[in-house]
Parts: sequence; structure tokens; C-alpha cells
Amino acid sequence: MLNAMNTFLDFISNNALFATLLAAAIIAAIGFVLRSQRDRKDREAIYKFMLASKSESNFAFRNTQAIASHTKLTENRVAALCASHPKIRRNENEKQSWTLI
Repeated sequence: MLNAMNTFLDFISNNALFATLLAAAIIAAIGFVLRSQRDRKDREAIYKFMLASKSESNFAFRNTQAIASHTKLTENRVAALCASHPKIRRNENEKQSWTLI
């Protein structure tokens, strides 16, 4: 095992292209994980706001601007996250309006 590790490290140190590609892949993977965590946190904040809004008021639908204002996210981000959330659906009549399913 140690011999294989030494061989791999020697290969990386002697091959700049491979080392660069490996570093890029590691950075991309870390970026993907961080973005996924941020998206999950923001989706959860939107979902909690939609649940609270539905129970506290008579609003079946909430518009993108209201959600963005409450969650401190941009309207574009709210729209993208709502569109990809499995429990949130877009209003067919008013495109910038969302409801829970």
C-alpha cells in the first residue's frame, strides 16, 4: 500500500498536466458540495416560509418577491430554487407565484 502511494505521488510530481487536472477536479468537487449544501439550506428556508405563510394567512400562493424579501435571497434564486423543489409548484396563471403541493 505504501509503495503504491509513493508511486502515485512520484507520478503526480513528475506530471504537471495530471497534477493540474487532479487539483481542478478536487476544487470542482468541493465547489459542488458547497453549492449543494447552500442550495439545500436555501430551499429549506423557502419551504419553511411557505409553510408558515400558509398556516398564518389565507394566501394559497406567494409571489417570488414576497419569498425573496422574507428569505433575503434574490428573486432569480428564489424562482430557480422553487422550480426545482419537489414540494413547491408554480401557479399556472401567474408565473411568479408559488404554492405548496
